[in-house]
Amino acid sequence: MELEKIVEKTMNFIDSDGDVFGQKIKVISYDIEKNNVEIGEEKETIGIGVRVFEGKKQGFSFTNNINFLEECVRTAYKVLNVSREREDFDSLPSPKKIKKRNLVDNSLYSISSEDLMDFSIDMIQSCEEAGGTPSSGSTNLTYHEEAISTSTGINLSQKYATLFGYISSIYKDNDVSTGFDFNIMRKTFDFKEIGKKAAYKAKETSNAKKIESMYSEVILEPEAVSSLLSNTFISHLYAESVDKDRSYLKGKIGEKISNLTMIDDGTIDYGVGTSDFDGDGNPTKKNVILEDGILKQYLYDDFYAKKFGVESTGNSDRDYKSLPSIGTTNFIIDGKKIEGIKKGFVIHELRGAHTANPISGDFSVEISSGFYINNGEKIHPIKHGMITGNIFELLANVKGVHGELKDTGGLITPSIVCEVKVIG
Repeated sequence: MELEKIVEKTMNFIDSDGDVFGQKIKVISYDIEKNNVEIGEEKETIGIGVRVFEGKKQGFSFTNNINFLEECVRTAYKVLNVSREREDFDSLPSPKKIKKRNLVDNSLYSISSEDLMDFSIDMIQSCEEAGGTPSSGSTNLTYHEEAISTSTGINLSQKYATLFGYISSIYKDNDVSTGFDFNIMRKTFDFKEIGKKAAYKAKETSNAKKIESMYSEVILEPEAVSSLLSNTFISHLYAESVDKDRSYLKGKIGEKISNLTMIDDGTIDYGVGTSDFDGDGNPTKKNVILEDGILKQYLYDDFYAKKFGVESTGNSDRDYKSLPSIGTTNFIIDGKKIEGIKKGFVIHELRGAHTANPISGDFSVEISSGFYINNGEKIHPIKHGMITGNIFELLANVKGVHGELKDTGGLITPSIVCEVKVIG
């Protein structure tokens, strides 16, 4: 049965206000161990999430068994009967005009399991040809379908697919160094380039040297920016964080936060985070969050938009197992272009950013790949280094951006030039 029909059938069991969110996910994947492609896996999941409302009370249930749709709805009502009223709930969203976008290149729908295995082999061979030794990796192709139906008249569906490749490489000289590369897109791409880059990164960072502790200019490359901001900053933009006094940015609309521009845009053709509609059934949008460093707005789902008396920004994130929450789509960072730095460090990757304090923004994370720079040139790779500081202080003192934009999987950024404490 088609997903839309399953959602419609489930909706017919609801005799109050409510909504049904359905997902169908098919994943084809291969794991890489050393220079071998392991046995591939292909699995498909269909899930249904049900919300029911009576006044300000809500019940929620989900199932991944389409033979138990009516039972799932009954369970949601049982939860409703024992739940407390949510005084700040207003109503479900009403239907709005939805623009159809280019969510995925249709070529992804013609990729077979054998093709994906060949892509895995391409990464391994190109890594070896570039002088690296593959250690691990993976490829996967994920097909998504989503459908939503509400008692207020929303009936929507969308389909998209995502292609992913990753490989880690080892290089042995006087010591052992590692490097990795990956790509994720809603289009086809060259898997051989991933293997080459992983081998190059591993070789480039061999024979690393210890460094002294100092305050220094650094270039944070896109992967480092992505991991740091995802764990310390982005949640402060969510209206829920503002409402619950968990956001440093509360009350700072109109203030200068940084020298950067930040945009969340769910409308980019073929973007990894692009969709026609969000988890509430509202249209996705282009939202300017920071413009030349000035905070313009927060991100909202339907619930918090109504609570704050504004329009939803189209940032409701949802799967069938969970209630809607606020999330990003394609989060884009840009700023004043500068040449780079004369002396300091370039940091490719960070390890342990998940240990940063998401409330205060304090971080102390390991540099897993980086270089010491002098007179504008890379002198030697570094090891056993860390950077420490506070994300809001770092952003307030950003000097500019360097290099090209890179999509790290929904966060699209160039390198950022700033000053931070580096610990040897």
